[in-house]
Amino acid sequence: MAPHICIVGAGVSGLRCAAVLLEQSYDVTIIEARNRVGGRIAQSDQMGPLEVDIGANWVHSTGHNPIIELAKETGTPLHLWKENTLMVDDGGRLVPSQEANQALKQVWEILDNASEHSTDQGHEVHPSASLYSFFEDSCNSAVACGDMTERERELVLFMSQMWGAYVGDSVELQSLKFFYLEDCIEGDDCFIPTNYQKIIARIAAVPVAQAEIRFETLMTSVENRTGEMRPVCVTTSDGKAQYFDDVVITTPLGWLKQHKESIHRLHPRIASAIDSMSVGRLEKILIEFPTAFWEYADGQTDADDLVSFVHWLSPLRPNPSNPRQWRLECVSFHAFEAPYRRNILLFYTFGDCSTHITSSIRGLEGKIRDDWLRDFFEPYYSTLPGYAAIHTPKRFLATEWCNDDLAGNGCYCNFQVGMTDAARDVEAIRHGMPEQHIYFAGEHTAPFDGLGTVAGAYTSGEKIATRIIGSKQSANGTIECKAN
Repeated sequence: MAPHICIVGAGVSGLRCAAVLLEQSYDVTIIEARNRVGGRIAQSDQMGPLEVDIGANWVHSTGHNPIIELAKETGTPLHLWKENTLMVDDGGRLVPSQEANQALKQVWEILDNASEHSTDQGHEVHPSASLYSFFEDSCNSAVACGDMTERERELVLFMSQMWGAYVGDSVELQSLKFFYLEDCIEGDDCFIPTNYQKIIARIAAVPVAQAEIRFETLMTSVENRTGEMRPVCVTTSDGKAQYFDDVVITTPLGWLKQHKESIHRLHPRIASAIDSMSVGRLEKILIEFPTAFWEYADGQTDADDLVSFVHWLSPLRPNPSNPRQWRLECVSFHAFEAPYRRNILLFYTFGDCSTHITSSIRGLEGKIRDDWLRDFFEPYYSTLPGYAAIHTPKRFLATEWCNDDLAGNGCYCNFQVGMTDAARDVEAIRHGMPEQHIYFAGEHTAPFDGLGTVAGAYTSGEKIATRIIGSKQSANGTIECKAN
């Protein structure tokens, strides 16, 4: 009789885990609370004929990246951003491009130094030290040595806030001690100018065809019951209780933090790790314009000079919708090659700014929602070169992961100040409770070079499936199931 495995969650890690098990002829049941596969990878058609990703849209490279291979197999394009940056100061003036790009270069140099410091000397770093404190110390030392002007220091410290758009929260909250867990990915970071749809379809193909998938079904409890032929009982929101040989929980970390009690006899070390790790609050707001006015204010722009990034130190005008005048950044879809080029600015918000926006627009629809978003973002995009009243946005799309209970009201894991044992926290959850036949997978359990990424989620699901197969072979001394 083939082992019967339950996988909770049909995101990337759950789908990959299921595919590996199914290839070894295991029976697999997937319990998924949403009405679709993909989890925090999803698309929306609200921005026109080409659906856009409202979840993940980056492919972070490190060595052999399975997502890059899947992109090649499915014909999914990958875009490498050029370091062409516009920076708008807090007076609404454009910072000279040479000065802006130099500041961005200095930011990346300090980030590299911080990663090296965290890797080599993290054991000596106090848990309260933040990445921002490292920036301050580095800039102050550079000014004292004459290697940086006060103006450069100001711009670099402002630009350091950009790290929030990578981890989903403030740079002041980013742990310096465990920064190496956030910034250990090597190689180029690629952006998908279309969407993840073909990649997800490829990952989901085997599970959709061969597994039992119970959509719109929430796991309410998981319990090991000694003495049963299949030792793990999973109870779901429809009142059904079913027994399995093993259970793999791939729900987002944020959901786990809110529902630890659903896992009976959860090991205290795992419970502590779940509590200790943080969840970022990253949101995306896409704004489409009639034209890419920011490119052509001074005549035709050469393709090599198309703007990739825009950074605002703060908006020029106070705004009731934006009481703290948050520093923001965006990427320009007009920098894509044809046929993917579009007149869209994609803003990334994080931390308290994301919470403010999502709580403000929750429940709003249509014109009322668009008007609120326009009031918030117009003080930013209106400072770009070439802007005029005729460039009123055509449409808005704002994500609401902070309002999404199934996502755990956030995006992906991060490591904040105050953590004392972050690496072992990850390892504890990753190890799971094999003695109870309960395992965990997801981007928060990924190898250290893939935490918080799609590739990390994919790899984590694959590794858990391999562990389960290995445990069955070891227990029986034979191969229980042959490959198809």
